[in-house]
Amino acid sequence: MVCEQLKEYVGQIKMSEDMKARIIRSVEEKQKKRGRFVPVRRRALAAAVAAALCLALSVPALAATVEPVYRLLYHVSPEAAQLFQPVRLSDEYDGIRLEVVSAQIQGDTAMVYVTLQDLTGDRVDETTDLFDSYDLNTPFDCAGCCELMGYDEETKTVSFLITMTNLAGEAMEGDKVTFSLRRFLSRKTAYEDMEIPVTLSDVSEAESTKEITDHSGWGSDYEEGAVTVLCADVLTVDFSVTGFKTGLGYIEGKLHIQLAVGNALEYDNHGYVYLVDAAGNIIEAEAGYSFFEEGDGGREDYCEFVFSVTPEELADCRLYGSFWTSALLTEGSWKVTFSLTGA
Repeated sequence: MVCEQLKEYVGQIKMSEDMKARIIRSVEEKQKKRGRFVPVRRRALAAAVAAALCLALSVPALAATVEPVYRLLYHVSPEAAQLFQPVRLSDEYDGIRLEVVSAQIQGDTAMVYVTLQDLTGDRVDETTDLFDSYDLNTPFDCAGCCELMGYDEETKTVSFLITMTNLAGEAMEGDKVTFSLRRFLSRKTAYEDMEIPVTLSDVSEAESTKEITDHSGWGSDYEEGAVTVLCADVLTVDFSVTGFKTGLGYIEGKLHIQLAVGNALEYDNHGYVYLVDAAGNIIEAEAGYSFFEEGDGGREDYCEFVFSVTPEELADCRLYGSFWTSALLTEGSWKVTFSLTGA
């Protein structure tokens, strides 16, 4: 439906050659000024810019309310896309309101406070996490981050600080920024430094292993390419954190501890394990591997931790872990646009 409407709008739009030329010059000048000019065929640039800007100039509401038009315009010219975005300091979806409280700049850095408030329920709490599900659209190249600042239980409002820095080192006075949010997590629980009930003196050579090549990892002993890990059927140790299961075994003289994590993508459930020896010293893994498998029951994520601990040393150790889970995923569509002003 949206595509058909766009075709109809485009067919009705006319733009003078003079306006096309002025738009192209403006885009090229701003690209050069910001140090990211890439020579392109002017005819191709004219067609792309004209199509996008015609929509915004002839039907301004499209650039603000029709997301495909905004995305197209932003891809062609972030400066123009943000220019046509109307200032909108709050947005409500399904009884949850996103609102800009303040936006100020200090040199090439901007600090923006936004709040998220549940007007009808209890989906927002002190553990609310935006889960990297937000976008910052700016007319300049920038690096940004968003961090939780606080929660007001009485009003069910959580606040976040957005910090962004202009990568060109330029001041941002008067620039407009769009902050959009697709989903967030809440009702998160942390299970830190909990002992996992397993008799480590019983751990022996793993009877069931497999080779994987598609993985990521970390640590001084991490190896790229094909590595041998435990099979999922060794995950026989249940403990009190819902969605997690673990298993242990030796592979080529190294202790492997595998952790299965449920709902990792949807709820950001994650964790890690470590050993504590008889003297109370913490023994961290020398390497770790992360991978996943798709099955009839959906996706399952795994983390495998590798330790240089002999069976004799292991018998005097205890297994601990820290885990984080979320119980509620709220999806929606929120978008606010605000102007940056000097401090």
